[in-house]
Amino acid sequence: MNETLKGKWSYRSFRHDAIVVKDGHVEGKPELAKPWSPPGVLEVDTNEAGEISGKLKFTEEVVLDIKGHLIPATDKEPASVELTGEFHSSANKLKGFFIPGSDHIVGTILNIADDLGKQPVGTVGPFVLFPI
Repeated sequence: MNETLKGKWSYRSFRHDAIVVKDGHVEGKPELAKPWSPPGVLEVDTNEAGEISGKLKFTEEVVLDIKGHLIPATDKEPASVELTGEFHSSANKLKGFFIPGSDHIVGTILNIADDLGKQPVGTVGPFVLFPI
């Protein structure tokens, strides 16, 4: 596996407005992409087994503990990463793919507890990582 998450990465996540469907149609004009987190810096290490650990820093006071693992590429999917980010009672799950021919990782974040951005549990949205 050539992909690694070792190093320093720029992080940004986005979310969408709640979607209301009535009679098979989306109601209103929900915003599809709103900044969710402020820009952050992910600094992580990856060991030989593909286990990841590190920190995602948004401010001096808000630094999430990051743990996870790499998933090797298959003939059907590019290599990916699964992470958990925790800060006090807040927790998020992330899954992202290494984009072939690029140095970016793009994926989805799911809030599973006490979102720091005050979004409801179950809020999902895209995230992007790129090396600093």
